[in-house]
Amino acid sequence: MTDDRTSAEQRPLVEAGALKTLIKPVRGRLAAGVALTALSAVCAVVPYIAVAEAGRVLLDHGTGRPGEVWGWIIAAVAGAVLRSVLYMGATQLCHYADAEFRYLTRSRLARHLGSLPLGWFTTSGSGEVKKAVSDDVRQVHTLVAHAAAELTSAVVMPLTAVVYLLVADWRLALVVVGYAVLVLVVLTPRLQSAYEQNMDAFNVAQSDLTKASVELVDGIEVIKTYGATAHTFARFSEAADRLTRVCLRWMSAIGRPTNLINTLLSPASMLVWIAGAGILFVAAGWTDPATLLPFLAVGIGLPSTVMQMAQLGYAFRDAQLGATHIAAVLAEPALPEPAEGTVPDSPRVTFEDVRFTYGEAGAPALDGVSAVLEPGTVTALVGPSGSGKTTFARLIPRFWDVTSGRVTLGGADIRQIPTQELLGQVAFVFQEVVLLRATVLENIRLGRPDATDEEVAAAARAAQIHDVVMALPRGYDTLLEDGESELSGGERQRITIARAILQDSPVVILDEATAHADPHSEARIQEALSALGKGRTLLVIAHRLHTVAGADAILVLDGGRIVERGTHTALLEHEGLYARLWNSQQVHQEVGQ
Repeated sequence: MTDDRTSAEQRPLVEAGALKTLIKPVRGRLAAGVALTALSAVCAVVPYIAVAEAGRVLLDHGTGRPGEVWGWIIAAVAGAVLRSVLYMGATQLCHYADAEFRYLTRSRLARHLGSLPLGWFTTSGSGEVKKAVSDDVRQVHTLVAHAAAELTSAVVMPLTAVVYLLVADWRLALVVVGYAVLVLVVLTPRLQSAYEQNMDAFNVAQSDLTKASVELVDGIEVIKTYGATAHTFARFSEAADRLTRVCLRWMSAIGRPTNLINTLLSPASMLVWIAGAGILFVAAGWTDPATLLPFLAVGIGLPSTVMQMAQLGYAFRDAQLGATHIAAVLAEPALPEPAEGTVPDSPRVTFEDVRFTYGEAGAPALDGVSAVLEPGTVTALVGPSGSGKTTFARLIPRFWDVTSGRVTLGGADIRQIPTQELLGQVAFVFQEVVLLRATVLENIRLGRPDATDEEVAAAARAAQIHDVVMALPRGYDTLLEDGESELSGGERQRITIARAILQDSPVVILDEATAHADPHSEARIQEALSALGKGRTLLVIAHRLHTVAGADAILVLDGGRIVERGTHTALLEHEGLYARLWNSQQVHQEVGQ
């Protein structure tokens, strides 16, 4: 089945404004937290300034001004205490903002996902949802809860220190600050270049290793059976070695400038630079020894936040990436709801010259399809893979809206039927068994949440699964996906059929419900399906043609068109595509026997 290709390749990696828009609801609280962080950063520098100033007083006046010295000591203590209080308040505000952000964003995503066409989930999958709701929100959470405040602190603290040093001696301050700026200007481009040059190679090597790992784990039975262990392990080993080489090359390229920056801007290096420059300034008469104290107390820690700012920059980039993907999911068009809903008056399903194309380009999946599914009859859809069978079936519960033409239920265009009303009219049994990690009772009751325990059991009996359930350790209270619920594929499928029976919808769609069942399970499933289809409009997608030989009508699809229609006997006599498919399956069955 063709999927919509308009998403990943065409979306920008980072969309300008996505992050700003996403955090808008909590911007006020976050701004307050950032403001408190800025104040706390200023207070954090006060103890160092106080120590420097107290030292200058002692150098200039000895012990002659004890009150001034004690004043600076009190200022140091007050600055430290105030810094802790303000930072604690800022942290709480940012975390409150983050909690509100996560709640609002995930609630907004949940509401929007609930309004999307069901077809979006078949093309995008659970990974897309998980990435948006969990991974992307967590990426932005790091910025809101931590990085915004930490980045503010990393910027405000050195700026406060620079202002103080400029007041103390602007000429010596320019020499000290200029040295730090020069180191960063020379080495940071090398760091950025190394990052950019190796990032793509790292992503490719990591992807290759992931694929090799999945191949190794998923195919371990085949690998051991056919003796392909050495070949497969060689591919895995080669991918691991390639990733290791890329990481070593990347770390080497980044490590040299990083280590050089850390060395040149370390407290020891800054101490040597400040002491050397200060001695020259004192010898030249440009400053006095007491003025060196502020630079020795404050200046040596001036560049300490530089590397922290770089790491926070990566967090900001990750937040932008997450916000862009969340914005893309929220931008997916919701399924339009009718202004005034229409209620169908019968379970007759009609396709009127329906054309449907996935996305904006490509060949149509259905092209000019017209058909009527009469109430109380069984209509089978057959045809080669990719002929449009599943698309046909999934247009009835409105997984997507048709490109042209219309699908009606009881004479009403399904686009004019409210979504919940439409889904209540149509029961769908998928080829892929979909069970929640919940009890058997809860899984069946999804068909009708207000059903009693007796009604659930009656649906299970009709689905030929009641006895199996009662044999489980806790019966209907057994948790599925648990070690105690070892059900076969056919038994799990019958639970979904019981769910559809309980739903009691007038239209039932079976999408190759017996495709993976063994002969014994298939027979039981067929019995369950017979109970499900009584008195309803039943549409069956079938690959095994013998399962639909008794259908009231068979529609043969090929290339998105209905090329044949009729009963099993009439289609065999016609000697067209259906007859060829039937004869081919008969030959395979005879060979298998």
